[in-house]
Amino acid sequence: MKKKIIYSIIIASLIAVVLGIYMKVGGNPYEKNKAKESLEEYLEQTYPDMDYKIMGFAKYVNIDESYRFKVLKKGSLGVETTYIFDVHRYKPYEVFNDTIHKSSVDKATSKKLNAQAEQYIKSLLQKKVPEINGVSTDVEVYNNDVTAWTPKLKTPKPILIMLEIEKGNLTNEQIFQQGKTIQQQLNEESIDYYLAEVGYHASVNGEEMYDYVSFTPHQKITIKDVK
Repeated sequence: MKKKIIYSIIIASLIAVVLGIYMKVGGNPYEKNKAKESLEEYLEQTYPDMDYKIMGFAKYVNIDESYRFKVLKKGSLGVETTYIFDVHRYKPYEVFNDTIHKSSVDKATSKKLNAQAEQYIKSLLQKKVPEINGVSTDVEVYNNDVTAWTPKLKTPKPILIMLEIEKGNLTNEQIFQQGKTIQQQLNEESIDYYLAEVGYHASVNGEEMYDYVSFTPHQKITIKDVK
């Protein structure tokens, strides 16, 4: 009887080890399926006319906890090209690496437009939040037909706006109010952004510290968003 118990424990332990290795290397099947569904939805929305096929195997990337999919794109002349897409393993399973988009970006033009966008947004926001001392954007366009960035410019993807402020003696309540003001200014200009993140920098005992408030265009910001 004791031997049976010992054997059962050994077998259960071996199964646990095998499953652990599988989950570590291959990822969670439930998460993988959800990530694939998210990718399918993303492709349908972003490239509605594209003829594609998601390859069956997804690689789990332990470094950034994501699933890497290969997507076979079929061209009009029968040419097939494989692209990589990475999807976060956690809800909402966001697609954060789209190599179709990356391969199409005109880098020189995008760099020029970014400089223009950063200067414009900084000047705009400093009218009501003069503490802003740094602005970064990720404007990306596919060709060099665009000569100037304006708030009305619609890029292939809405932009990310990152702002930096020296925290000083600002309280969470003041940070919260600044976040609402910044959101209002961006929205009044109809700037096409998907997320704005404001980082409040402070140096405490020689250690660099940051507080953040981030928001989407239509998000109702609360003081709980200050982190």
